[in-house]
Amino acid sequence: MALMRGGSLLLLLVMLVGASCVATSPLGPPLPAPRPAATVTPDQTRQQRAEDLPRAIEDGSPDLLTTVTPDSAYRDDVDVRELYRDLFAYADMPLRYRGTLWTVVEQGDLLFVQVRVSFGSGPDDWRALVVMFPLYRFTIERARLTEGASVVVWGRPRTMLEFTDDAGNRVAQPLLLGDGITVLE
Repeated sequence: MALMRGGSLLLLLVMLVGASCVATSPLGPPLPAPRPAATVTPDQTRQQRAEDLPRAIEDGSPDLLTTVTPDSAYRDDVDVRELYRDLFAYADMPLRYRGTLWTVVEQGDLLFVQVRVSFGSGPDDWRALVVMFPLYRFTIERARLTEGASVVVWGRPRTMLEFTDDAGNRVAQPLLLGDGITVLE
């Protein structure tokens, strides 16, 4: 009977230790039930009406590039430095810039032009921006797009494009989705 009491005591001790191990999980306390993430709703003030959206070109291909938004809809009073300070304040806003073509790069169905836009009269008073043209939307006469040519570009700011330049420096420049480009004679 003493053996039975000792065995019972041992069994009781094992049960207590086992119960306490289960109660104190090695993974910590139970987690609260997950809540769904907040849903982002689009800003109603920045949406375009269907009649304001670009339309397909119906009467043949253009000589250089045809813009589908009226020229008067594009702002040309936004200093290029403002895009560096707060690009998202101008996101998807139709903007127009005049500058000097610096670089032209074709990558698949995309054409990227880097334009130096002046903001003052000094030789160092300029900032660069990159305009991306999807070639499946536009016909662009590449022969006229030469480095150093004066151009007018129309586009809508999307993001800051980050890349490494030839000297190995990290660079960030405003990226515009291009609506049009004209080479000035």
